[in-house]
Amino acid sequence: MSLSHWFRSLVYCAVLLCLSACSKSPEVLVPAGLLEVPYAIQSIAWHPNGKLLAVGYFLRDEVEVWDIENKKSLFVIPSRRRPGNSSGQEALFSADGKYVVAQDFVDTKNGEPKFPRIYDDPAELPAQQDKTRYILARVWDLEQRKEIAQLAGPGSRLYGGSADGFCQSSALPSLVVVHRSSVVATYEIATGKFAGEVNARNPFADKPDQHLGYWRMSCHPTRPEVALEGAQFFKRATIFGFPENSGTTPIVIVDMEHKGVKKVLFNPALLKGIAYTADGSKLVSFGASPTRVWDTNNGFALVGEMANPPRMDWVSKQFFPVDELNPPQDAPRGIAGDLSAVPGSNLMIGLGSALHFWDTTQLRIVATAPAPRETLRIAMHAPEGTLAVAELNLVHFYRFNPAALPPKVNEK
Repeated sequence: MSLSHWFRSLVYCAVLLCLSACSKSPEVLVPAGLLEVPYAIQSIAWHPNGKLLAVGYFLRDEVEVWDIENKKSLFVIPSRRRPGNSSGQEALFSADGKYVVAQDFVDTKNGEPKFPRIYDDPAELPAQQDKTRYILARVWDLEQRKEIAQLAGPGSRLYGGSADGFCQSSALPSLVVVHRSSVVATYEIATGKFAGEVNARNPFADKPDQHLGYWRMSCHPTRPEVALEGAQFFKRATIFGFPENSGTTPIVIVDMEHKGVKKVLFNPALLKGIAYTADGSKLVSFGASPTRVWDTNNGFALVGEMANPPRMDWVSKQFFPVDELNPPQDAPRGIAGDLSAVPGSNLMIGLGSALHFWDTTQLRIVATAPAPRETLRIAMHAPEGTLAVAELNLVHFYRFNPAALPPKVNEK
């Protein structure tokens, strides 16, 4: 090959590389604004109209409601953290947009009588019957900007002393579902009135001596149904047919209408959470790889598994860029972080080495987008599809662009 021919070939290759690099594909997440708040963020919650955001802060006894269009704080809800909670408070807007529920912790009896140490403590039953001892949350009217109700309940080994999370379902439009240790309770949002509860401490029909507490909860979007992530099994794993110290995690499905346990699933690895897809047809359990997908309309049959993205530290050490949609088979897999349902689709968006779109039908990651470096929480607003990403004391907003997804995904 002559030198001139070699040079022309080199120039041709350079042009091709330039065209490839310069022909930028459309972004699946389009930047749509930034909100700066005064403290590091623990939790974020969207108002149904997509114009307000409730923010709970690390190491702060308050929840703040923000007008994100005008970047203006509307009001602050005083909200005490329970002892030992060094993070911050959870919040939830009611489905009708009239109220905001902010987690709280107040022992109205100032520690007397003492909190039962074990479930068999003689003080446990009286503690369960003291229905108004603890203030679990405060309800504020958005228009009046003042407190109009409180959610109260007992404190015991069964209930714990605080609320561990809130969620809502369109099947229970006037109620908020409150998770408390081994109990799921419902309250009328507008009045704070207790509406009922399900005790899920003993969910195993064939092993009534085995009890559970729960870490996290997810409400089905359209059914009176709640999924609970139980505490991991280590020494107890062998009782259920899993290897000792495997971290096998039970998932308990609770029927809130009939007030009983509907189904018990087992995820044979550690979990970080559970979440329903936007239409509720699937439940996704995520944490250690692989992420699992369950069919909620077919007895919670296992649909399949999805490998997690590569570990972030491994990706950063590679000499060549890593195709995170098609990484090497032997790439070490990371932990799947927070997952949020993408409205109008079978997709979930989640944290990993970046922001990843998981297709629960194809059982794979179909798109990825860069994440702010110190991302802590994400929340997708329905139906507009605006994503809020919390990074330290900043909230980044992105508009979801479904046209940027691969054709097979976009067609769905």
